[in-house]
Amino acid sequence: MPLLHPQSIVILDFGGQYAHLIGNRVRRLGAFSEIHDPETPASELKDAAGIILSGGPQSVYDPKSPKADPKIFDLGIPILGICYGHQWMAQALGGEVSAGEIKEYGYSEIHATEDADGLLKGLKTDFTVWMSHGDEVTRLPKGFKTAATSDVCAVAAMADPERGFFGLQFHPEVTHTEHGTEILQRFIDFCSSAKWELENVLENLEREIRGETKGRNVFILVSGGVDSTVAFTLLNKILGVERVYGLLIDHGLMRKGEIHEIADSFAEHGFTNLHIEDASAIFLERLKNVTDPEEKRNIIGNTFIEVQGEVAKRLELDGPNWMLGQGTIYPDTIETGGTKHADQIKTHHNRVDAIQKMIEEGKVIEPLKELYKDEVRALGEQLGLPHHLVWRHPFPGPGLGVRILCAEKASHLPKKEEEGIAVDTHVIRLAQKLGLTNHRDPIKIEQDLMELLPREEWFDFTYRMIEYGRQICPARRHDCKNHLL
Repeated sequence: MPLLHPQSIVILDFGGQYAHLIGNRVRRLGAFSEIHDPETPASELKDAAGIILSGGPQSVYDPKSPKADPKIFDLGIPILGICYGHQWMAQALGGEVSAGEIKEYGYSEIHATEDADGLLKGLKTDFTVWMSHGDEVTRLPKGFKTAATSDVCAVAAMADPERGFFGLQFHPEVTHTEHGTEILQRFIDFCSSAKWELENVLENLEREIRGETKGRNVFILVSGGVDSTVAFTLLNKILGVERVYGLLIDHGLMRKGEIHEIADSFAEHGFTNLHIEDASAIFLERLKNVTDPEEKRNIIGNTFIEVQGEVAKRLELDGPNWMLGQGTIYPDTIETGGTKHADQIKTHHNRVDAIQKMIEEGKVIEPLKELYKDEVRALGEQLGLPHHLVWRHPFPGPGLGVRILCAEKASHLPKKEEEGIAVDTHVIRLAQKLGLTNHRDPIKIEQDLMELLPREEWFDFTYRMIEYGRQICPARRHDCKNHLL
């Protein structure tokens, strides 16, 4: 797979759990990053600004363990190996890796040596890092010097600054490691990388969206979550409402009242090109007696596409002039085992077989596919979306169908609990309108409302809530009243 952008910092994913964390950290430090399989030929990486070799669960001396193309060391660009990547680099360049006498997992104290040049130079002599390894480098490759040691690891870090090669047995990308951000920043400084600033993302996305759509319209699945909301808004802004149509499918697996809340929020902010389809009976019937989460995801994902196809045909939104839009973000493909050595965490509902086939046919547009969640939120704010929509608590499309195992029949809450939920929802929606969106705890929101609202409005609001059947301050009835009076 070719590079997404020239002069990016490429993370070769050996199957470790932190590959995306590394990528996200690099972007936050102002350089564009992308993730590729370790077997990617060196010829496809020649335009990279630098390469980071990720961690991985295997041993480098295992014949079946993943290997990168050793010709990457001839590209003349900086390379950083982390954990497994550090060990593979040592082995590939003529060093030796063996099983350690003691396996390390967790905090470890390392000691920077006098040869701590490059990434560790000038830092504290002793500092805490996060280790996770059973093997270790026991003989350095030619040209390298030991940059740090620990009590149980003779080569906790190694460096060959002249060639721009560095190896770390520990993980600089996690917050547990002291100076981790500074170490990554120093590596980025060695690279002549493309700058990554969210302020410039919108301009690039507009060019990409217009290029992908080629005059076609977009029928986008909207769940009300952050990703699909931002994608829907972005497409509306770039293509115009006459070329974009949103579909919100009620699959019966959302939180109570959520479909109405989503619809109201969209209407309040000017989204008129949205259709809501109640397909809950179909989803619930197909999920009957199914308890395996992975099977549920596949059923839900495939049913999404089937319902979307039926609605598109009914509304005459199908045919060669229409594409399917999705709010897929960069990590979603990794959850489905998107790189060769990444374990399949789950099948993302945006990555079932039917969708994959449509992607291969060029019938799907995913404008956020290169962005991480925090970048999507920042883009949403840049597009002018209200804070409470952008920072909405993540809730996956398959909803409660995955989170709850099963039930023999529909259940109904007692009337008192129904009224309580109605009150809490009303309080939260009012708080959102007033800008009090830093938490969703109704009691804490009530405290903020007391400080913000004029006395008369708060007094009136409290008693309107009492008429609902439950006081807004159930545990502090007299305190609230005394405070106001």
